[in-house]
Amino acid sequence: MKRLFIFCIVIPFFSCEKDDEIFSKDCFTESIAIDSKINGGSILQTWVIAHPEDTYTFDMAQKTNADWVSLSPLIAIRDVSVQSSPYKYKFPISNEVYKMRVIIPRISNNGIQNIMLKPLTSFGSVKENVSDSGFWGDFYVDTEEEWQEVERAYAEFFYEFAKLSEEFPEVKLLAIGNELKEFSKRCPQFFKGLIAKIRADFPNLKLTYAANWDEYESVSFWEHLDYIGVNTYFPLVNKKTPSVDEIKRAFIPIKNNLKRLSCKYNKPIMFPEYGYRSIDYAAWEAWLLGNVTTLNYNFEVQNNAYIAFFETFWDEDWVAGGFFWEWKVLINGEVNNPKENGWYVNDKPVEEIIKNRYGN
Repeated sequence: MKRLFIFCIVIPFFSCEKDDEIFSKDCFTESIAIDSKINGGSILQTWVIAHPEDTYTFDMAQKTNADWVSLSPLIAIRDVSVQSSPYKYKFPISNEVYKMRVIIPRISNNGIQNIMLKPLTSFGSVKENVSDSGFWGDFYVDTEEEWQEVERAYAEFFYEFAKLSEEFPEVKLLAIGNELKEFSKRCPQFFKGLIAKIRADFPNLKLTYAANWDEYESVSFWEHLDYIGVNTYFPLVNKKTPSVDEIKRAFIPIKNNLKRLSCKYNKPIMFPEYGYRSIDYAAWEAWLLGNVTTLNYNFEVQNNAYIAFFETFWDEDWVAGGFFWEWKVLINGEVNNPKENGWYVNDKPVEEIIKNRYGN
């Protein structure tokens, strides 16, 4: 059993110091080809599976041929300075690790033996000097003292999640962050130190970082990870229902950029999140499409976007695969309503598209 020396992660005192971009030689993509694709799906509702008293239906493997799952709990940092704590901030580690200990065996018992842990970290309790956009990617603080408090809490939390890989061999992959554009840009040395610590103590655990579509080119620590992780919410075609060919054409410059990045670092590209809503304009600016309702649902655009995505990327030898967003876990006899315009793929026509692709 390893002891926790998380505060001894070796990083410079000014951990938010930027570093110069590193360029590598051109490569042949065969040198970064992966053995098998990650055919995965994402679960945000981890709290559902964590309740022992609830009955639930988790049939993602049977319905989509997925053999990986990404567990993506939304977890907020807390200000504990008023609780006689020696630290200012802390994530609810013991509670979240307990949930994982309940969830992981249940996932394994339902036919999936490969798990990525990808916590979605929120920083709403850090009140001072924070962007008011509401998006965790815009989170930052102004002082080095404040950064050190945040970094300590963040490193402690992700180390404990990494430690779950010792207890559960199904945990094979960890995302050390998700869409933290400002954090990753301002504090690359911190992330390099965290990666080095986790690698040293858990050498069998693969690592990635889930960069947002507008962030991946500015991340400066890809060479230290196993996969370059890109969440694919790119604005593609500004039409209600673009065709497959129109979406594929919009993907061309994106594909070229991702291939160059893969060659630059000699690392495969992996998509920690990919997916499209069943709503008008789903292939455009998804974050502006409003709340999920049963109005203006559009299966055709969701289908077209998934088909275009798969036909563009899935057969490339430098693409490691990824996790569709998302799968709904049904509890206590709940019946799914596919006629809504959200991200869920359950019982929508796109479910069969995923199943066919993952089955090949």
